[in-house]
Amino acid sequence: MKILLATDGSGPAKEATRLVRSMAKNNSVDVHVLTVSYDPAQYATQPWVPEWVEQEKQVSHQILDQAQTILEDDCESVTLVHQAGPTVPCILEQAEAADVDLIVLAAKGRSALRRVLLGSVSDSVATSAKCSVLVVRANEGAELEPCKIVLGFDQSVASREAVAELMEWNFHRDCAVDLVSVAVQAFSFVGEGYEGPPLTLNPQRVEQIQQSADRMASQIAEHFPHTKVHSPVSSHVGDSIVSIAESTKANMVVVGDSGHSQIGQFLLGSTSKYVLRHAPCHVWISRHHWNADPIMGQREKAAVGK
Repeated sequence: MKILLATDGSGPAKEATRLVRSMAKNNSVDVHVLTVSYDPAQYATQPWVPEWVEQEKQVSHQILDQAQTILEDDCESVTLVHQAGPTVPCILEQAEAADVDLIVLAAKGRSALRRVLLGSVSDSVATSAKCSVLVVRANEGAELEPCKIVLGFDQSVASREAVAELMEWNFHRDCAVDLVSVAVQAFSFVGEGYEGPPLTLNPQRVEQIQQSADRMASQIAEHFPHTKVHSPVSSHVGDSIVSIAESTKANMVVVGDSGHSQIGQFLLGSTSKYVLRHAPCHVWISRHHWNADPIMGQREKAAVGK
């Protein structure tokens, strides 16, 4: 497996580094470690620029060296990369150039206020990446390696391949998996955005969702015996997944990204984006299906590029 670890040397980023190390203990992992520094091109005529650039290089090399020290004993290979420029494009370009399977980065790092105002790096990378993304949310006292996983499942290709991707990683068999398959409760609209009473769900449809989830859970149980199924009836899939993650004290949520267009993601929201922003733990957004199904992958990559 190829991982791109994006780090800025902050505390949360160091936790992301340690998580990659724990994943590499039982998996063959080649990791590219990337740190991005600011490029003061617009200040090129200022006398302080050369010294500032040199200082940034030194800091970046220290960050990369620290990451290498943590990773080198457990990873198959560690490649160190320093770039200068806008953070999100640099991460996305490096991920594509290295043809990685997974990008790992922390939910928060340096310059937190700036990201609140301009949009977080992790959110932008998770939205725009062409591969799977693991956003690490640091929680004091929590287990580093995933031991309680909530897995969203809706019978789609994306969610099925998210299951396949999870099972490719050799996590401990004692890991508890809660499979969440939501029966969506629709509402009628009576005008001006007001909701009428909920529409009656066909009991047979609810039973079909439950049966499909049970079948998938039986496959997962071959890898993770402690697998349970949750089939709540709800009007909001993302909220149901997050609620179960909170109640089970999960330390990772896995959801498949269905490849909506960017307009749909930014204006309408999506389950994966909702979970990313609200889950109290690590979030793994799987795009494994883009590699598993070439035709589906081409269509969905084209949709993201619109």
